[in-house]
Amino acid sequence: MSRFTRFQKIMLALITVCLAFAIATSGRSNIVLDLVYDPLIMLKYSLIDAPIETISNWYKDFNSLWSVKEENDRLRYELSMQEQYSAMLDEKTRALNELETQLNVYQNFEKVYANVINRNPETWNNVITVDVGATDGILKDMAVISGNGLIGKVIDVGQLTSKVRLLTSQDQLSKVSVKISIDENKAVEAILEEYNLEKNSYVVRLFSETDEIGVDMDVVTSGSGGVFPKGVLVGKVNEIVELQNEIGKIVYVTPAVDFNAFNYVAVINKAGD
Repeated sequence: MSRFTRFQKIMLALITVCLAFAIATSGRSNIVLDLVYDPLIMLKYSLIDAPIETISNWYKDFNSLWSVKEENDRLRYELSMQEQYSAMLDEKTRALNELETQLNVYQNFEKVYANVINRNPETWNNVITVDVGATDGILKDMAVISGNGLIGKVIDVGQLTSKVRLLTSQDQLSKVSVKISIDENKAVEAILEEYNLEKNSYVVRLFSETDEIGVDMDVVTSGSGGVFPKGVLVGKVNEIVELQNEIGKIVYVTPAVDFNAFNYVAVINKAGD
């Protein structure tokens, strides 16, 4: 006896044919779609996606380069500021050391501390102006020091400022009575007559024939001139010259002060001597 009826066999055949047709039709449809869709995708990528991606990458690269430039500019600026800060620190340290020296030397003298507020390049070696005057008790002919050395004396006093003639002045009006210290118990009197620009030294005239004077001996104020207090350092002997047909010697003295590098001074009251 047959397993399927005739009607069932017909239905099974129809289903099989339909499935086969559907499968065949589906395959051709996918091929057609692929043939149309793939070129469209490639065209879209070439005309839209790729340019957008390229521009986006360029933008990111530009931003990255700009960030690097800004960072380099910042680092260069900080480096330049470091040099400036270092210079400022050196200047502050130098000023502090100068002020500290002013405070620690000649403590037995009455001193009025001052800033140099004017030093004309045309009279650089002659005169300076300081910011203390009559209201601070400053008087004409008071001695002025910088660091631990004598630099000159007050020649003009205003209410708030004063002018100081330096020992390096070329007007030969800055003669100073000094003494050359041979040892703790002995010194030789002399006169500081002028400043020799070529030798960068004071010219000190010694009226004695002594042979005891030597290089590196200290030269200090003697106090006998009536203007400068005694015991203020002037400098050190650097050369001794014998005079021909004259009594005495010329002694060249290196100043105790660097006349090109001071901004603070102290005016000494001789009464405190």
